[in-house]
Amino acid sequence: MIEKIINSLRKRLWENNNVIEVCKNEGEVYRTTCTFFDGVSKNELNVFEEEMHVSLPEDYKQFLQLTNGCNLFIDADKQITGNLYSLEDVRETTYRSQSLYMTIGSVGEEEIIIDSKKSAHPAYIIVKKRNASFQDAHVLHMNFQKWLDCFIVSQGNCFWHWNGLCNKVHSTDKKTTAQ
Repeated sequence: MIEKIINSLRKRLWENNNVIEVCKNEGEVYRTTCTFFDGVSKNELNVFEEEMHVSLPEDYKQFLQLTNGCNLFIDADKQITGNLYSLEDVRETTYRSQSLYMTIGSVGEEEIIIDSKKSAHPAYIIVKKRNASFQDAHVLHMNFQKWLDCFIVSQGNCFWHWNGLCNKVHSTDKKTTAQ
């Protein structure tokens, strides 16, 4: 599915001379582009996992094999809305705390983080403001594939802030667990 998501965005760019018009907050329309990079090898992923003592989620590994990071929704002023880091950047920005948190990208002033203790579960993406504590982080209750798909569909907007989406997902999870 990651390949389909990335290739759909690449196709959209290719069909429009590498430019996509997107609607942002409050109806503003911007002309944007995206930058993709050569993917990493399975061997590079294995080395990273060994060095960092983590198991990366399969969907995130698929992404890195397709593109070793990317810049999403770059506007005419070269402002990047979404920056998904290369494997080397992830290595440099990893937090070590009670758990191992891997910062895999940023959207504005927020960091996109994988909680490696939960990476085997379907919900391991965390978002927090840069320099904020993890107590103030938002658990998005989704995996990387879902996050990437929602981010692209929302055209680079911070969809996780819309109408308390995180809380709605969380309360749905509680109902499912209780049944």
